[in-house]
Amino acid sequence: MAVIDLLVFALFLALYTLTFLAGIGRTLAALVTWFGVMVAAALFTRPLAGAFRELIPAISRWASELLAFLVIVVSVGVLGIWGSFWSLGAAPARMWRWQGRGSGPISLLLQALVAMVFAIAATVSVVMVMMNTVAQLPRDAVGLRLQSEIEHARLVPLIRDMEPWVQRVAIDWVPGEPPSLLGGA
Repeated sequence: MAVIDLLVFALFLALYTLTFLAGIGRTLAALVTWFGVMVAAALFTRPLAGAFRELIPAISRWASELLAFLVIVVSVGVLGIWGSFWSLGAAPARMWRWQGRGSGPISLLLQALVAMVFAIAATVSVVMVMMNTVAQLPRDAVGLRLQSEIEHARLVPLIRDMEPWVQRVAIDWVPGEPPSLLGGA
């Protein structure tokens, strides 16, 4: 088993466990935040990467896009997480009453399903960005080694099969061409 497979499996397991334990309300908020992050990344990664290339002329395209993507993910993700905790804290009685009612097997199944959807969506997004970044790396020893590791991975092709779903849901309808990290040209 390749190291990439272990990392992808650990990421999926961690995301699923954390969102399952967080409950349905917070997992739905995380799913909305994921959607917001992907839309913001599709909209703003190219302009921000262009600004980084103007500030630092020696920076390569893939490095500027990765840096811009990380800035957008962190800023929108932090705002989404803060907003979800604030909104859940602003209406605690309503949320606790809704979560308190759902202690049966149907609620557990719904919670598992929502956690699974979020874990799959986030894992596919991370692998998509990773694959598109590695594809742009220079053909030196590090780039070739990373591409070799990805080619020998067994989970990556399964996740790549789910990538069109993520692109249809969060990226394709956004105006303009998405950045290369998200499958654009």
